Amino acid sequence: MFDYHIHTRLCRHATGSMEEYVEAAVKRGLNEICFTPHSPMPGLYGTNLRMDLEEFDIYLNDIERVKKQFKEINILTGIEADYYAGYEDFLAGFLSGYPFDLVHMSIHFIRHWPEGQWVFNLDPARPLHEIYRDYFNALEEGIKTGLFDSVAHFDLIKQPGHPVLKSNIKDVEKIIDLCCRNGLSIEINTGGLRKEIGEIFPSTDIIGLMISKGVSMTLGSDAHTPSQVAFRFEETAEWLKKYPEAKMVRYKKRKAYSYRYA
Repeated sequence: MFDYHIHTRLCRHATGSMEEYVEAAVKRGLNEICFTPHSPMPGLYGTNLRMDLEEFDIYLNDIERVKKQFKEINILTGIEADYYAGYEDFLAGFLSGYPFDLVHMSIHFIRHWPEGQWVFNLDPARPLHEIYRDYFNALEEGIKTGLFDSVAHFDLIKQPGHPVLKSNIKDVEKIIDLCCRNGLSIEINTGGLRKEIGEIFPSTDIIGLMISKGVSMTLGSDAHTPSQVAFRFEETAEWLKKYPEAKMVRYKKRKAYSYRYA
């Protein structure tokens, strides 16, 4: 079992040492994990959510240290990189300069929204289906850059009582089809079970649609503390058993490999 979404203290809003995350993964019987701290974005607001560029070598050194300490588990070097229009050149240079195994794409801020407004702080004056569309349009732009391997927390924008698939099914289908055509996987992220929304990202109806369209998938806990590693993976695995056709993938040096999950 693999957990492909684990943060580090360098994200500034996660706690615990890297050793503690690995120890938790070993205790939970995982075979492989991928650390995915938020990538540097120099000059962009939200600096309390990501490491500085000057700190990135600390991350790489930490990875090498725990790889030497823990031989019983495979540890990958990943990153969660925000797509934000105008940062494409920076991201292209940054991502090509380091030995990543996996690059998750996420959307936390959208270029034409007011500065500092992010996907958890929505404009109450706007219809939700329009806000959802902004988010999926940003996902589309990010996928088309070719900079990323996987889409993290696909429907992060969703609000309680307002299912994304009900109001924006065409947007959802477009993004899934685009991932299929461009070879991106989509993450099943159990972190949503810890939030107010109370369900995984994406919702189970969207996952069913993903499986029917044959998109590849990864699994991640979005852990921000060691205790969250592999969060509620067992029940997620049980649910996935209903879909033997589900295409799960693992990564190495940014190349995807199929495997049987359950």
